[in-house]
Amino acid sequence: MVKSNYIIELKNITKTFPDKVVLDDVSLSVKKGEFITILGPSGCGKTTLLRLLAGFNSATKGEIKIDGEVMNDVPPHLRPVNTVFQRYALFPNYNVYDNIAFGLKLQKVDKKEIEQRVHRALKMVGMTDYEHRDVQSLSGGQQQRVAIARAIVNRPQVLLLDEPLAALDLKMRKDMQMELKEMHRSLGITFVYVTHDQEEALTLSDTIVVMNEGKIQQIGTPTDIYNEPCNAFVADFIGESNILNATMIRDRLVRFMGKEFECIDEGFGENTPVDVVIRPEDVYIIGNAEAAMFRGVVRSCIFKGVHYEMFVDTPDGYEIQIQD
Repeated sequence: MVKSNYIIELKNITKTFPDKVVLDDVSLSVKKGEFITILGPSGCGKTTLLRLLAGFNSATKGEIKIDGEVMNDVPPHLRPVNTVFQRYALFPNYNVYDNIAFGLKLQKVDKKEIEQRVHRALKMVGMTDYEHRDVQSLSGGQQQRVAIARAIVNRPQVLLLDEPLAALDLKMRKDMQMELKEMHRSLGITFVYVTHDQEEALTLSDTIVVMNEGKIQQIGTPTDIYNEPCNAFVADFIGESNILNATMIRDRLVRFMGKEFECIDEGFGENTPVDVVIRPEDVYIIGNAEAAMFRGVVRSCIFKGVHYEMFVDTPDGYEIQIQD
């Protein structure tokens, strides 16, 4: 029997509560060693999906496999996963070392091995000098590192992360993003990361799963998700977008704003109504009015640090967002 290349396989997962369907026939496969991010707005079902993987909730319908084994009825402590929560859930009466060693002591791991594994985990998260510190004296970023060390010390096959950086300030969040990428590279285990932050998903992920209202909207690489959104929701949710009504004249030729533009899309038929997505950074302002594809009046201009954000009104009633 050939073992699957997928560490996680979700088949037709449905989760219902008395008044709501939270997950609606969701199927997803995750490769071993992949960094996959489940992305979507509040209430889309992403955290529920993570809790099903962890074993904290049970599916109403469907099958959950981890490393080829059905996990539907397996309790959380027997699954080959560990979870890092948004609220770090550290033990306030334990120091850093004892927080990280807690799970290993429950498993009755040899004391010398516990020391070796805790020290390795501390080194992995850049906190080798903090083992005797009171966790309540640590900053938010340091507490998050301890929570991650406590998870990885158990050597899980899958690390589940439920919006782990949401409570941090912007600079610390960006620093921790880079550290998480490095940890993923060095550990070589599968990361399943939940967030509503689009930039975070684009920065961290090998694969992004975009969800809305309990359904998967699109699965792809960050580049695919950003450049080739499959529907208006994904285009609007991932980054800034101008979404315009248009007509597909034929393969690779679309008409909008009174002009025809070359494109890369095929298979829509001829003279078919479509939505066109134009990213603000792909619109260029030029000085030669004769060479311009459209003209407009700048209604607002805001300095954003790395670019100016402008909103331009065109004579035929379009509002175009431009980043220049």
